Amino acid sequence: MAKELSTQAKWKPWKGVLLFVIAFAWLIIGSIASVFTGTFSTLVIQIGFLVIAVAACLINKTPLKEVFPVGKITARDFFGTVLMWMGALPLGLLSAVAVGKLMPQTFENVTSGLTEITTASVVIGFISAVLCPPICEEAIMRGAVLSNFRGVKKDWIIVVIIGIMFGILHTDPVRFLNTSLMGGCLAYLMVKRNNFILPAIYHFINNMVTIGLSMLSTMSAQQEGVTITASESTSAAIDALPSLMLFACLSPMLLVLGVHLIKRQVEISEGKEKSGMKLGAKIGISVIPCVLLLGGGIALTVMSMNV
Repeated sequence: MAKELSTQAKWKPWKGVLLFVIAFAWLIIGSIASVFTGTFSTLVIQIGFLVIAVAACLINKTPLKEVFPVGKITARDFFGTVLMWMGALPLGLLSAVAVGKLMPQTFENVTSGLTEITTASVVIGFISAVLCPPICEEAIMRGAVLSNFRGVKKDWIIVVIIGIMFGILHTDPVRFLNTSLMGGCLAYLMVKRNNFILPAIYHFINNMVTIGLSMLSTMSAQQEGVTITASESTSAAIDALPSLMLFACLSPMLLVLGVHLIKRQVEISEGKEKSGMKLGAKIGISVIPCVLLLGGGIALTVMSMNV
């Protein structure tokens, strides 16, 4: 069960929903105000998230170190976090492209928005898209909002709720499954280890890789004098669906291993004996979706070659 706060009675689920609505409203206001703030809009929105999270702590008279706990990271913690990210990222990308195939225009809008970030000032773009979210988005979602659900007895309920909220917060139907999966993984880390650093590390690695590679790609294209339109990027991404299925074929197994390391660390720290399904059985079950992804990827690749 998630560790409760010293003032948990003041942190209630309905307040968590209200806090999320406030954060979402701020996101909408910030997006509208982007007409005036320009390239700084994302940065302003991120800082606003942090302010709202800290304000919630002050209103509830709860020490910041309880809502944003920082502790020692073990090797199991670190590698468990990295393995969860390695497992979730391909599945998230696959879900986004699959949905984008059904909603090409919406996918193109998403691609266009990402292009705007990567073509803006490199410094501002890096700070607002890579450095700030692991602190500011985590502060509001895995810090303040999640704290209102710490009294819920079932951890999986907290994980699902925070995951869905995180998906909604990104206001993107194409990436909803992607961001919800990521939000669920981040919530799991916070619930199980009660260490703000772990979801922050996961979030940083994710944004560093996805946004960083996109920035490098854009910069490389600009140096070569090549202009890649959002439409071309969308088409290329959708065509890569079979490759993404092959890329994601080991994701279920990696997720199982990552979750196992985190859960095992909890059992060790709480002095509990290992219980439940054995790791071998979990890996055996995860092989089923792995094989389905592999087979699907191969089948789609063959079909595309014969067209």
